[in-house]
Amino acid sequence: MKTNYIRLITFIALASILFLQGMWLYNTYRLLEMEFKKNVSDSFILSVWKEAMLRMDDPTRKVTHKIVEGIQLKNDYYTNNRALRDWLYNEGDLIPPTSLTRLDSIFREESKKNYKNLNCSFIITDSLKNQTDSFCRGRKPIERFTYKETIPLRNISPEYITLVIDSPYKIIFGKMLLLLIGSVFVAVFVVYGLIMQIRIINRQDKIATLRQDFTYSMIHDMKNPITSILTCIGTLKSGKIDDKPQVKEHFYAIITQEGEHILELANRVLEIAQLEEKKIALAKESINLQDLLENLKEEYRTTTTKKIHYHIALNGVESIFADKRYIHEVFGNLADNAIKYSKENEDVEITITSFQKENDTQLVFKDNGIGIAEKDQKRIFQKFERSQAVMNSRNKISGFGLGLNLVYQVIQAHGGTIRVNSRLGSYSEFIINLPKRDCGSSPQ
Repeated sequence: MKTNYIRLITFIALASILFLQGMWLYNTYRLLEMEFKKNVSDSFILSVWKEAMLRMDDPTRKVTHKIVEGIQLKNDYYTNNRALRDWLYNEGDLIPPTSLTRLDSIFREESKKNYKNLNCSFIITDSLKNQTDSFCRGRKPIERFTYKETIPLRNISPEYITLVIDSPYKIIFGKMLLLLIGSVFVAVFVVYGLIMQIRIINRQDKIATLRQDFTYSMIHDMKNPITSILTCIGTLKSGKIDDKPQVKEHFYAIITQEGEHILELANRVLEIAQLEEKKIALAKESINLQDLLENLKEEYRTTTTKKIHYHIALNGVESIFADKRYIHEVFGNLADNAIKYSKENEDVEITITSFQKENDTQLVFKDNGIGIAEKDQKRIFQKFERSQAVMNSRNKISGFGLGLNLVYQVIQAHGGTIRVNSRLGSYSEFIINLPKRDCGSSPQ
């Protein structure tokens, strides 16, 4: 399955999950909103009815012994309230007017059964929507964040009462708080999981590409020496050069050299794997730094046609504490890179400087090569990674991206650090810090 197709499926799945979760939250909100409106409406109508009943039972009114027509047990509060208020209206001055203060107290008691601390107000208007009375306890509600419900008070000479509740959405979202927190947690968890899945897919895709490139590079690098070995063996077996001992000796030397090259490639891969798994015990000792660097100079002077100029400044550092074999490989790798990735038609300049720190010995390897881009410097020590400048160079130098990873692993095993400072097209500088003495047991 193609990676892009997997990503598309993943994004569709993520969008579907978030959409369904959004619909679930929306429907929950709508249900709570409907429940809120019903509860408030029931409390409002019941409160208006109770206020009217209190007015009718007011001891200050004169008893007329009239029957209230239109009130029946089978009717709801809404219908009976309008009939009662028609009767109260006909009583005229015998009945006190509607008390919004008392209505507010009744409504607050009724609404507490479902909601606490409702900030509400009441407005009475006539048939022409002219305000005739109002009451507001506390701060005045903000118009755009209010819930309003209006009911007629009478059947004749219509009069209306409006209940205004400030910010009912806070109440609804308050009831949804745990659900919202849980939804956010689930959404974050799902998004994080899918992001991790995409990263794993990308990493697997990258690993597959690296494996393919590594296989190609390994085969390419091993093909030439194997071809040379087989050609030499074929020539030796043919007997054509039996009478030419010097030529035979040369062919044997080629077989040996190319065989050692193949073995070196295989050993490098194995060494990195062992270093990563901490399976190599380092035999640390005090090594004369001047002798080590002199041997390095002689080794690479005879293996390249380029002119190499070494500039060494030890600044009083006589020795380092390290595994001689592995630290020689580190220095050799850095020198080899300086030569391989040097500029065309220019001599190779390698500057090696050392400094004595409080607990460490610092070694700086600087060259005048093609350099490493800043974005590549963060990953140059990773396995199979090569800088873009190397990949784009006209020389097309073969390699697996294992050399600097081996350098990094060896320095880490010594308890030291390594970092790179480079400018593309100008230079590369590798700064190594090695402990003067063992701080603990060697990695096993």
